[in-house]
Amino acid sequence: MERVESEDHDVHPVENTSPDQSSAPGLTPYQHDSAVVPALAQLADVACEGAEGFFEVGVNAQELAAKPMPPLDPAAVRELVTTFAYHLSVMPLGSAQPGASLIPLDGPAIPRALNDSDDEVRALWRELAGSVTHPAARARCADILFTLRLANPRDAAEQAAHGYLDLVGGHFRMTEQSHALLRAWTLARSVKLMPLMQQVASVMFDTAQDALTRQDAPHVFVNLLDALTAPQRRKNAQPVDPRVDDLLDRALLTYTDTHIVTQVARLVRRRAVGDDSRIRKASEAEVTAYLNDADRATDGIVIRAHLNNAASRARQLNMPDLEKIAVSRLQSAPPVEWKTIEAEIKIPNTLFRSYLRPFERADTWLAALGCWFHTDSPSGTLAVNERTAREVFNQSVFSRLATTVMFGDNDLPKRVLGDDDDALQRELIRVETMNIHLHGIVLADSLDLIKTRFGIPSFEDLNAPLIESGVHPDFARALAKAFMLYWVGEFEASAHLAVPKVEAAARALLLELNEPLYRTAVGDGSGQFPGLGVLLAPLTENDFDPDWSRFLETFLLGEGMNVRNLIAHGFMKEVGRERAALGLRALALLALITSADAVDRDEASVRAALANPHGTPSRSWRQRAINAVRAAWIELRR
Repeated sequence: MERVESEDHDVHPVENTSPDQSSAPGLTPYQHDSAVVPALAQLADVACEGAEGFFEVGVNAQELAAKPMPPLDPAAVRELVTTFAYHLSVMPLGSAQPGASLIPLDGPAIPRALNDSDDEVRALWRELAGSVTHPAARARCADILFTLRLANPRDAAEQAAHGYLDLVGGHFRMTEQSHALLRAWTLARSVKLMPLMQQVASVMFDTAQDALTRQDAPHVFVNLLDALTAPQRRKNAQPVDPRVDDLLDRALLTYTDTHIVTQVARLVRRRAVGDDSRIRKASEAEVTAYLNDADRATDGIVIRAHLNNAASRARQLNMPDLEKIAVSRLQSAPPVEWKTIEAEIKIPNTLFRSYLRPFERADTWLAALGCWFHTDSPSGTLAVNERTAREVFNQSVFSRLATTVMFGDNDLPKRVLGDDDDALQRELIRVETMNIHLHGIVLADSLDLIKTRFGIPSFEDLNAPLIESGVHPDFARALAKAFMLYWVGEFEASAHLAVPKVEAAARALLLELNEPLYRTAVGDGSGQFPGLGVLLAPLTENDFDPDWSRFLETFLLGEGMNVRNLIAHGFMKEVGRERAALGLRALALLALITSADAVDRDEASVRAALANPHGTPSRSWRQRAINAVRAAWIELRR
């Protein structure tokens, strides 16, 4: 067996080490008989006439085989049909070695993988290759011989390439013809048939030009031009036809589909290295295509999606003028008509009564407030939430197939969830958010019950016990004021005071641990501390309870409810009692473990406070509530 070193890869003999898989269970295995080859070859040639693709050839062969008298061997017909069931797979756009391959090569697969064919079937392929006459049959049989190294690779590649070339202009669909050309180009390159490779490239160019002129089959144009413009190795590199650049420039002005324009622009930029003018024109055409999509759209959310794509792509391509246009249009786009899907989940009253019981039994407001300070994380237990999110995600086909676009403030697109990990993380946030909303109600009910039973304590009465317990005076004062504002009904003011102080408390605790946080000044830049999103990670690394870390992250930061940024940037239009109560709970969590005597505390004591910030173990009623809500929510999502 000959071994050929190619420019792009090495071609090696392939040995048949697979077991006999030439037939499915219940089917008679094929036994090769040279006497039937002429009839099978004739059947293959007739089946190719008028077919629009290799798959149709197999269908035709099966239908024609039912008519001849005497009948052909069913096992032989089955193998002939399988011969045309293999297909050409085009490499993704931008691959290092574009082209096409004959698949499936390895199994298990349907049809049976080429490498899984036994010696009897391989003997049939060898004889068919020398007997068939139609270009499609010649190309397929010779390609199989090349792929499995059943003949001289150079001869088989040349025979297959010529067969594929002869398909151009025939009955095969344009897509099938382009795939055949890409396969012929791959074969010629593999065995260094340079004259044949140039011939194939010329036909590829003519086919692409014809598709462009007729404004038909743009994907054919893109795939062929991708191969013609691919960077080549210096050894035996062939010059690219200069007409290819003209063809690409014409395509940018001809095609209107944004996906195709994006692909053509990518090819232009690859070819135009050093030519800033051509690169700029290609990038302008790509961004303009997104803007045109927005012009054609009528739905507000679709318009915003296209404009967001235009702005994002303009930034990536360093087109500031077009980015400004896209952003301006995005900000003034028609409003989105959001639809809310409402569902009811009945929570037993006993659960709420269990939660409120400590506040009903407390003798003083201070004892009741102490119970409030020891409530568990409003977002729930992280391990339980992760298990719930995974169960819901695995049960939802839609969430795994659909592309999810998240919108933020003023109905502006914020993020596209790209993969299963993103979608699963979003499902976790959804579970936590539902828990937070539920606990916001009971936290607010508890504070209202304290007010109803004991009245509103004075600021001094609130502040003094906090300071006496060791809380840093700044945070004690802020927490006391925030409670006072809540109890007098100033929910917005309470939240605007409490929420920013959460970040300050987190920073104070990390400074006690001497974590390197401060970003020093560089050049004209100012030194500063990072925001809460950065501070939570080192807190967690220092043993911060993960249940509470997730609450702060989901309640305050951008991937969740984003309360911190909404308040800081003036987007929080209305603050209800539940959200104000949650803001108080977030501040109380960290404020109560700060200390006015920070210099006297060692790192171990700070970490211990972070690991158990509310000071008591979880209560059994809460676990029952979480399990009930979780079960109801999973049932609702089914």
